Amino acid sequence: MTSLELERDVFDSAETRILSTAFTKAWAYVEFDPALGDLDAPERQSELARALMAILKFGDTDPTSLANSSIALLRMSQRSRVRPQRRLPLQAQRRRLHDNAATA
Repeated sequence: MTSLELERDVFDSAETRILSTAFTKAWAYVEFDPALGDLDAPERQSELARALMAILKFGDTDPTSLANSSIALLRMSQRSRVRPQRRLPLQAQRRRLHDNAATA
């Protein structure tokens, strides 16, 4: 596969049908997926569509496989966006509280 094939934004009618079927299958899960709770419905739909098109460009034409792969990709993408805050060790927390109290 060439880089030009990966950069294309136009899909033929057969690919469009595959994408539509895969979207319907994936949306049944993505719509209510708590792992994607930070995205509202239109954002989820856009992200899902982009994921499906990207995976199709790599040659996967099975709608079920596309749907499953796109769900996994969305979840990975969401996890990388939302990182839990790192907690300071207890000594550092106490030191920070002490320093803040001393400057107040």
